[in-house]
Amino acid sequence: MEKPFKSQELELDIDSLAFGGRGVARQDGFVIFVEGAVPGDRVRAVVTRARRSYAEARVVELLNGSPERKSAECAHFGTCGGCSWQTLTYEAQLRYKQQQVIECLGHIGGIAGFELDEPIAADPFWRYRNKVEFSFAPGLPAESAEPAGPAAPAGHAVKDATSGAAEIALGFHLPGEWRHVVDIQDCLLHSQETNAIRNNIRGFARESGAAAWDQKTETGFWRHLVLREGINTGEIMVNVVTGPGEFPDREKFVKQMTAAHPRIESLIWSVNDTRASVATGFPFTVLAGHDHIYEEICGLRLKVSPRSFMQTNTLMAERLYERALQYAGLSGEEFVFDLYSGIGSIALYLARSCAGVFGVEIVEDAVQLADQNARENDVDNCRFVAGKVRAVLKDLAMDQRPHLVVLDPPRAGASKKEVQRIIELDAPRIVYISCNASTLAGNASQLAEAGYGLIKASAVDMFPHTPHIEVVALFEQG
Repeated sequence: MEKPFKSQELELDIDSLAFGGRGVARQDGFVIFVEGAVPGDRVRAVVTRARRSYAEARVVELLNGSPERKSAECAHFGTCGGCSWQTLTYEAQLRYKQQQVIECLGHIGGIAGFELDEPIAADPFWRYRNKVEFSFAPGLPAESAEPAGPAAPAGHAVKDATSGAAEIALGFHLPGEWRHVVDIQDCLLHSQETNAIRNNIRGFARESGAAAWDQKTETGFWRHLVLREGINTGEIMVNVVTGPGEFPDREKFVKQMTAAHPRIESLIWSVNDTRASVATGFPFTVLAGHDHIYEEICGLRLKVSPRSFMQTNTLMAERLYERALQYAGLSGEEFVFDLYSGIGSIALYLARSCAGVFGVEIVEDAVQLADQNARENDVDNCRFVAGKVRAVLKDLAMDQRPHLVVLDPPRAGASKKEVQRIIELDAPRIVYISCNASTLAGNASQLAEAGYGLIKASAVDMFPHTPHIEVVALFEQG
């Protein structure tokens, strides 16, 4: 076929899914990535980008639906851009995620010959997130708002963050855009209670007389809202992030929120006076309650602060940690390194089954919480150090090498220098917990070159209805 051009409409048969979740169509060897399509679909799509070797498109009409297609459950589907796989049956989601792990490790890492366990399926499928971030935006009235695209359901307002209109939206930015925010009414990823909190705060903001932050003019007050919920404790943290200025009707806000939502244990106000459109890491004031909440994972009671990282799916994190412990194969005598240790959840869980754990974490606040969590859980065989993994391991004077290294790095994976430092520890076993199979594959390739073989891996579905998958992998020295 001739190379497609932008805005061209094509009829396409979708035969597979690409990494990241887009459908893949092929015409005379030319690859077209189609947003909103699933394998088995026949669609009419419009080309949004044309490149030398591939094109990108989005569905404008479903001509014949796949047997694996199902109706979307979220009323915001097609507008906010999240949960893009909810039109796939769950059985198909899990199968494609398993394939994704195999393809990444094979094609990117050049790894083969390992045992792949059956994936651990998500339970529950909805309302599983313990943390969610929203953005405020000044917006147009619903009838004047720009549509997010042809798939946007009628009546879902998309607010324009560059307009001067008084109405305030609170929701998610459209993928790849900073001008538009989808005004969310009910996000099925988090609880009904935290949805109600968000809607009440939006109502207060609209009545406050203060404007939402305008990223273009860098003016306004309301910027972000971060909600955390202890799934096993019921405790809720509300973090309202604003620009500089006085909080309007502050006492009224506190009384209104704490009266309507008694499960709020931490109500805080953070001020972001920078250009960066980020929601965490700023100085904060406690408006009511405490500067923390508690969550319980695997029998551990963990203190969580506004700056803390922890797995966003509490119930599946327990399954993830169980699989990691299974792969660790601890007898009770081992000395373990836990890298990127966060607030200590994995280290404290492993500490019950080994002689001792040494944790390394770059965020000092998280290290302080890890120490507190160790004391509160009566764990006395863990030590935590603040610093970059690469620097700490380089300067570390060890009396003994670790028997096991456990690492749970960010989505970008461990850097080559960090992996080299881990290799130099000369541990017999490594358990790698990854939220990104592609970066795991790159790190696995470097480990393989140093003599570590991938023995087994397991996918854990922490994020149903999205293309994301968590992986636990066991490496051993050859």
